[in-house]
Amino acid sequence: MPFTINSEICARCGSCIGNCPNRAIMRREEKVIITDMCCDCGICMRFCPVGAIGMGPVKAELDAKKLSASLKEKFGITREIAAMKFVDKKPADIPVEEGPQFWCSICGDIFDGQGAPLLFSSAASMCGGCINMGLGCKLVPREDFGAALEASVVGEGNLYAALEPMTKNRDVFPRFPHIYDAMILGALATITKPGIVLFPATPEQLTKVSTAFAFETGEVITGFAGKSTCLMTIPATLVNNRPVFTAADHGGRMFKRLKPEELLICFPFSLIPGLVKNFDKTTYAQHGE
Repeated sequence: MPFTINSEICARCGSCIGNCPNRAIMRREEKVIITDMCCDCGICMRFCPVGAIGMGPVKAELDAKKLSASLKEKFGITREIAAMKFVDKKPADIPVEEGPQFWCSICGDIFDGQGAPLLFSSAASMCGGCINMGLGCKLVPREDFGAALEASVVGEGNLYAALEPMTKNRDVFPRFPHIYDAMILGALATITKPGIVLFPATPEQLTKVSTAFAFETGEVITGFAGKSTCLMTIPATLVNNRPVFTAADHGGRMFKRLKPEELLICFPFSLIPGLVKNFDKTTYAQHGE
């Protein structure tokens, strides 16, 4: 693993455990150890009062192209993996999506193999989902906004009976502490150190992913249903650094072109190196499944 703890110096206070964003540090019997979920961020070193933490013999594998290939090989993922990198300054070398376009539709293109990176912002968004992605909102005339709600969101034959159920339970999901200028959206293999990754998976593949994630963390992957796909995937993953899965909503499934047997898995990129590494220690790898 990238960082190690000198057990002779360690005071076993637990400060590093509580401050590791990847939950890669834990107590094992009388020792505090750093597991393979470590992503080489170094935050733990800043919280160790006795200087017991230092660099380990290897660095975490953060090469997006290699990780993309490993995810497909180990977990049997057959479609392309999407990645999102949130930025405050738009890079000049990434083509801008002018829109209007659905974020879901761009993800669908990526899943189908059209993964060249694009710069996506609220200005290009076809719907109000950009609010749920940390990109703020797109300003439109009030009349147009109301017409869009009545056409496809609120009312009989749409998603919600009225505005009240549409906005209910928003507090289930974390609020963004920061509004980004744009996101770089493309295939994982094409984006350096993205914030999150998103990919279609069958229930069997989800089981493999959750087993590898829980192997050292002991944590569950939360699932959501009943809200918009962007709200059920991005906030918890980006803000809380936690993986989630979802069945998506009507529009999300349609524009992402999900197959009937597919769910969506959304993972913080920082957890992917450990996920890939830990799979080889699980029952699936040991029994060649």
